[in-house]
Amino acid sequence: MKHNHYLRLKVQLFFKAIQRRKITLRKIANVFCCSLAYALKWEKSTSFPFILSLELWNECNAGCLFCRDAKGTIYNLNPDFPSKGAISKGQMPPAMAMDIISQMKKDVLIAVLYTNGEPLLYKELPAVVRHATANGVMSMIATNGLLFNADNARQVLEAGIDFIKIQLSGYTQDIYSIQIRYGHVEKLKDNIRMLARLNKEGNHRALIMIDYILYKYNAHQLPLVKQFCDELGLMMNVRSGNPRWGLEDKENPLPTATLPMSCDWLWKAMQVNFNGDVLQCCEAVIWSNSKPYETFKTGQTKVRDVWNGPAATATRQTMATQGRKAMPICAQCQRQGVCFKW
Repeated sequence: MKHNHYLRLKVQLFFKAIQRRKITLRKIANVFCCSLAYALKWEKSTSFPFILSLELWNECNAGCLFCRDAKGTIYNLNPDFPSKGAISKGQMPPAMAMDIISQMKKDVLIAVLYTNGEPLLYKELPAVVRHATANGVMSMIATNGLLFNADNARQVLEAGIDFIKIQLSGYTQDIYSIQIRYGHVEKLKDNIRMLARLNKEGNHRALIMIDYILYKYNAHQLPLVKQFCDELGLMMNVRSGNPRWGLEDKENPLPTATLPMSCDWLWKAMQVNFNGDVLQCCEAVIWSNSKPYETFKTGQTKVRDVWNGPAATATRQTMATQGRKAMPICAQCQRQGVCFKW
């Protein structure tokens, strides 16, 4: 998959972090040292990663074709366990999320508060965002935007969210609903307008990006969505769509790229599933029987010990010496870079 470097977004987030006093020399040094550890393929990274990804809840209301079936069952990427019922669902206790953020606050740049679910379903989202803000940690969500209303939008903005990415992959209902089973595009556009207005009126200055997942069937509506974003002063991202599980016979396959032998996730980012499982990457939450480094227990587990513990260092060693092919989940993965999910 083509790597989106999000250069403009990174620059804006950097200056926003300075403005909101959420960046320090220590955090910048941690980014450099994590990157150096990856470049030199050390078994241990720094004391903490610079990106934290938390799966607060993996339920979703949109039913996108590429993610789950019509009943909401999450697709399982593990070919050895083809049953679609293998990916369990659940919510992360807010105390767990806050404990992890508190332990990493001096080193982590950003907390990504979603992985495979819809973050607006998680009722404690504003509280977790508020906790991140209070501890000087940037936060972001990616959402289908269908559940935004004036109340939860204000709560999230007032809590100090830094970045919100919203999927809008079609301008009319007939096009939008080809991939999104349960969404109404006019309601979504109204929600986006409302969010942009509240962000401006409250002087919250959260970065809002519209994410356009591009297919042959919706390419003709891309100019309409660009105009929509320009009118509201929103950023826009365009990326190739995934035609699996429903569009294979109508769309081009995902473009492939020559990938580096190893993946930098293991040195730079930490993924924690809703049940506390600390996993090697965000794809592991939809790969059944993924063996965690450890299962986080609130008030007991030390993130530092897990991040450079025996399981994590052994995984890095395997990746450094044998590459992606040595681990089934990595061998089938076409993604690259720690920002590919976001």
